[in-house]
Order: sequence, then C-alpha cells, then structure tokens
Amino acid sequence: MPKKILYESAVHQLSAAGWRLQHRLPRNEADSVARWMSALAFDQPAPRQVRVCWTFPQPGEHIVTLKSARFYTRGDSATHAVNQEAVGQLFADDRVMEANRSFFDSELLSMLKASGLPTRGASAACDERRKLAEENFHDEWAASEDVASIDIRRRNEACTAPEMRHIRSVLGDLGGRELLDVGCGLGEASVYFALEGAAVTATDISPGMCATAQKLAGLNGVNLRTHVSAVEDLGLPHDRQFDIIYTGNTLHHADIEAMMDQLLPHLKLGGVFVSWDPVAYNPVINLYRALATKVRTPDEHPLRLRDVRAIASRFEQAEVRWFWLTTLLVFIWMAVGQGRSPNKERYWKKVIDEADQWARIYRPLEAIDRKLFQWLPFLRPLSWNVAIVGRRPRPSRP
Repeated sequence: MPKKILYESAVHQLSAAGWRLQHRLPRNEADSVARWMSALAFDQPAPRQVRVCWTFPQPGEHIVTLKSARFYTRGDSATHAVNQEAVGQLFADDRVMEANRSFFDSELLSMLKASGLPTRGASAACDERRKLAEENFHDEWAASEDVASIDIRRRNEACTAPEMRHIRSVLGDLGGRELLDVGCGLGEASVYFALEGAAVTATDISPGMCATAQKLAGLNGVNLRTHVSAVEDLGLPHDRQFDIIYTGNTLHHADIEAMMDQLLPHLKLGGVFVSWDPVAYNPVINLYRALATKVRTPDEHPLRLRDVRAIASRFEQAEVRWFWLTTLLVFIWMAVGQGRSPNKERYWKKVIDEADQWARIYRPLEAIDRKLFQWLPFLRPLSWNVAIVGRRPRPSRP
C-alpha cells in the first residue's frame, strides 16, 4: 500500500474508533472524548508511523506504529460493506474490519489513558467489543468442526501434546474430583478429564463451543456441565469450589489479572490450578502468528515473562514448565517442506492428530529440548508454550 494511502487510512481508522467509542459511552464521557478528538493533530514522523498530538486536557502525543495494523480492501468501510451486501459478498464475520477495529480501538484507548481523561467507560466499551469478537470467532470455529472425528485420547495423550501429558501426570487420580475447565473450546480436555473420572464443569464465552463440548461428551459416553460465560466474569455461585481449575490456551485471550481474581476464590483448600498458554518471544512462532490471521483472533496476547511471573506469584507453590523449542522444526517442515497453509489448517491441532507421522522427528527433538532447558535456562522463554501449576493461593494479590 502506498505510504500516503497507508497514513490516510490510519487517520481514518483512528477517527472511526473514536466515533464508535463515543456512541457507547455515557453522555458526559462521550462529550469529553468528542472534545479531545476535535483537537487531535496528525503527522507522519517515519514510514508506517502516525504521530497523534493533543492539547486537551493536557498536552501529549502518541506514536502509532502500523506494523501490526491490517489494511485490506474487503470490508474496510461501512459503505464497502453495503456494496458487498448488495452483490451477496458480505461475510457475517468480517475478519478485515474486525482486525482493524481491534488494533485501532486499542491504540485509541492507550491515547485516552495518556491524555488523562477518565477511561473506565472507554475500557469497558473496548472490552465489550473484544468479548463479542471472541464469541463470534469461536462460534464460527465450533460450527466448522466435525465433532465425530475428534479422537479424545489422541488429542490429550499424543507425543505431540506435551503440555497435556505433563498436566495429566501432575493431577494424578481424578476419580470423583470436581474440575472446572475455563475456556473449554471444543471440549477435548473437558471430555478427557471426564473419561478419567472427574466431575467436570466446562465454561466458554462461545455458546457454540459449549454446545459442541456437550455433543462431544455424548459421543464419548460422559456427562458435562456447561456454562456460557467470559473468563473475567464467570457468573458461578460464590460458594462453588473445585478441586482442580484447568485453563488451556485461554489466558492469552483474556485480562489475566481479572481472570485470576475470578478463578482463585473457586479453588478448594488443597486444590490445584493448572494452565498452559503460548509465549511471546519465539521468532518462528511470531512469524506464524503474522501469517495465520484467519485462525486467530486479533486480540490474542501471548504471555510475556511478566505475565508468567504474575500468575506464579499468586501461589505459595508454583511450578513453571516450558515446551517446544527445537521441536518447532515440525512446524517449519509443515509450512516449508509440505507447503501447508497456516490459514487453512490449525497447525497446533494437526500436529497432534498426525502424531504418528511426526513421532520419529518429534521424540528426539523433545529430548534435546529437555536438556537445553536444563542446561541453558535462558532459552526457556523462547519456547512456544508454558505450563503453570499452582497450589495454595496467596490470601491477597502480590
């Protein structure tokens, strides 16, 4: 995209983000945001950058780096969307518009915070938009799955599912234990834990995912309780507690601090918290993230070291384990050697379903990873995923 058009598009998107926000705020906050927006000045200090300056309520500026922005032709404006609809080309879930909205809403919120304006209402409005986008994305994903083809044992016990193998070994006997699966997705982990003897309650922001989890449970002859809710607002009875709280591949979709505040009061004395999520630093995985835009939501935020430390610090006893370093050669071969599109397949699912195919490569590389993590611990943050096991929550947030 030519530099001038890129700059003008960014200015337009920031203005559109302000307009959307004003229509979702109380009148007094909306008036303040409108006054602030009317005094904004824009310039371009460097390629793919936009500088935004303001004088109200106090002088300030913010640099928007467009490296993470996504500009496409389809669905980039309301008028374009109307034209698409007229010829039958409008997609119900427009990833183009959603990606742009997510990026520029976030940038606008950062600017509002820097300006000194009250941002509680703005933060709530942006959070509501994020939750709706997550719900729609995962509803669509659930509708596209062939549930009958899911092999529960393989999805959780394959050699290429090291996170779940580790978590299963930590949990021990599950017979009769109450387990909460937060962000259950399709229900593979929920159903697996139920097959292992746990009494499982599964929650997800997506009604479609909860329905799919119930269907998967029925196909495997177990029962689940499902509950539709965002992870930052579970809506469970205050006195409802569990022996185990499990959350897999979910923290990086959520406000981590708010999520932990919600979860820990539901953990029984002597209970255990287990999670696994992607990490932010590996260049191979970051390239994959940049390419795989159609199988990811724009609001995902892989864990940074400060996030890992913050989660671990919520417990008196915490264990952190790292997974996938040299083993990422499997993903490189999928993309380069086999020419498989990261937007047509979810690599992290396929590598488990095809575990038998990859075992001869994966197993020796996994052994190398274990030695590297032991001998060169500074390499651990370059992993793809991290698992955290926490016991004895601290009585107050550190």
